[in-house]
Amino acid sequence: MKNRIRFCLAAIVMLSFLLSGCGKKMETQPEPEQTAAQPVNVQGEAGSAAAEKSDGVRLEDDYYDYTNQDILDQVEIPRDSSGWSYFYQLEKESYEVLEGVLEEAVKNRKEAEPGSLEQKIADVYLSAIDMEGRKKAGFGQLQPYIDQVRNASDINEYLKAVGSIYGDLGVSSILMAQWMEDMKDSSRYALYVAGADLGPGKETLEDKTQAKLMEQYEDYIGRTLEYTGQSREEAKKAASEILAFQKDLAESALPLSQQGDPDIIYNPYSMKEIKALLPEGAADSYLSSAGLSDVDSVVVTQKAQMVKIGRYLTEDHLPVLKNYSIFSLVSDFSPYLTPEIRDNNLDWHNTQNGIKERKTDKKLASERTQDMLGFEFGRLYVEKRFSKEDKTDIEKMVRHILEAYKKQIMALDWMGEETKAAAIKKLDNMTLKIGYPDKWPDDYAKAAITPAEKGGNLIDNVLSLMKAQNTVNKEKVRKPVDKTEWGMTPQTVNAYYNPTGNEIVFPAGILQAPFYDPDQDYASNLGGIGSVIAHEVSHAFDSSGSLYDEKGNYHVWWTNEDRAKFKQLADRVVAYYDGQDGYKGRHVNGAQTLNENIADLGSMAAITSIVGDDAESLKLLFKQYATIWASKYTPESMIRRLNVDVHSPAKVRVNAVLSAVDAFYRAYPEIKEGDAMYVAPQKRVKIW
Repeated sequence: MKNRIRFCLAAIVMLSFLLSGCGKKMETQPEPEQTAAQPVNVQGEAGSAAAEKSDGVRLEDDYYDYTNQDILDQVEIPRDSSGWSYFYQLEKESYEVLEGVLEEAVKNRKEAEPGSLEQKIADVYLSAIDMEGRKKAGFGQLQPYIDQVRNASDINEYLKAVGSIYGDLGVSSILMAQWMEDMKDSSRYALYVAGADLGPGKETLEDKTQAKLMEQYEDYIGRTLEYTGQSREEAKKAASEILAFQKDLAESALPLSQQGDPDIIYNPYSMKEIKALLPEGAADSYLSSAGLSDVDSVVVTQKAQMVKIGRYLTEDHLPVLKNYSIFSLVSDFSPYLTPEIRDNNLDWHNTQNGIKERKTDKKLASERTQDMLGFEFGRLYVEKRFSKEDKTDIEKMVRHILEAYKKQIMALDWMGEETKAAAIKKLDNMTLKIGYPDKWPDDYAKAAITPAEKGGNLIDNVLSLMKAQNTVNKEKVRKPVDKTEWGMTPQTVNAYYNPTGNEIVFPAGILQAPFYDPDQDYASNLGGIGSVIAHEVSHAFDSSGSLYDEKGNYHVWWTNEDRAKFKQLADRVVAYYDGQDGYKGRHVNGAQTLNENIADLGSMAAITSIVGDDAESLKLLFKQYATIWASKYTPESMIRRLNVDVHSPAKVRVNAVLSAVDAFYRAYPEIKEGDAMYVAPQKRVKIW
């Protein structure tokens, strides 16, 4: 729901490439923030290959554990979290900084100007923490949407019901629609249709080792439907049918490895073609109620699944379709409903991730308020936590990395001059965004937030925010794309490359230690924030990002010969990572993680080329790189991440990358054949 509240027109969900993992679909709970011991000092001696930890961990065998053992020994996973990492520690600190802003807004609420940002923050939070008010509200203004779906007497009425939900709120369960930049003309928006909500996702639904988890998911579906008024027997039967429905749709869904490939997902359909794909009247019913009657074409991203959905749009399947859409709607909004419904949803989230305890009411209310008003809090965050000096420093490092990348490209022996020139042109036209947007979004200016003392409640206030944003988005998509917009809030501890903008974006949240420290040596900062920057630059040249040109348009600028060579090199990367142990014998999926692995490998090649042959500087760089990936997760979370994340696990991101880079052996010449970190030169994978 966090992502649905402010869905990203910059196409973060489908098109962009993030540094760190994010969940499947629009998760109803964000990744948990963790508490931890204070981080160990990440500066100082970088270590030598002869060194050994007290428990026998050798640098030559496991660089990740050797570097991070001290901090990981200190950290205990909190009972209300799925794990710990520096990403999440910094997110926790961000929430705490903004917690003070929130408390100040509540304290001064009566003096705040009506309709001001401070008043909205206070009123949303107070409605979130008002548990009695949430109980009394029930489903609030969400109830008419539930009733409209439930009372649909035929397929066309059902499609009108789910279409009106999309038209009002911008969310959908089946025929999931979203406006995003047109891949072939990134100056305009196109309407994308992506199939159906598959809950935990295709990979999890099809994982035979997750049978128990699927039983728990089915129980969650049933409990959710009971809250809508169904008897236990009715809900249990409906849950079984919904799970079978989602599993059947999963068979026709694209795997994660293909969901970002424009060659596969960019399928423009005229309205005539869409109408022919679905039963008679189905497209008109959905589009008219969704306010999309004037749309003349759509881009279908899941062709096979769309065909299967069309087969389900019959009167025989009406009961399961209605139950499915009601469940999906209530599940998405559960964090904003009664405490009982919220806890039911939270328990399912915790079950998936091995979390032992629920967060407190106060913590959840604070986090939900900050998530809903992300950019509003972001403005206040940068005032407290970001300096112009830091921005200047990062800009300088970006220039160094772009120049290093150009040299790397020009030195490639497998790429021809024509393709090299096009690649350099893409780098020359890459847009850099650092810290925060130049123009702040004002999507909620017209949202009516009603305080509790005047009869307001959380779910109605959330719906008001969503309707206001949806109205803004409807106006926005009729205009040329505003390339200045951001797809992440400034306090986010992450970064991304947006191929349709040919832009790299680094929010203020990630521009702090251990990623970046202005008092730290340059080599260490290269290993930290430098690796992040170079990672995002590398996404412009991964297997999907490389299909977009310097203007952000899906346009193949490669010669056929060079593209074939790239494919051969990418296949080697897939095979290399297929052989990596992700967690207790479960191997990494090399195809699913290909683009992120290419970005990791390309990043390391670029930043080590800046340092050159200085062994001590290389050691500092490698140590800092390993440090930023220090993490510790529950077994359930590790398994889930292998299923739903397009990134390799943290240890693999360190050990597999460093073992494939020649500079690592220059820094540690003692690493020899027989050591676990050793990979023979002819087996070291490299593209850029």
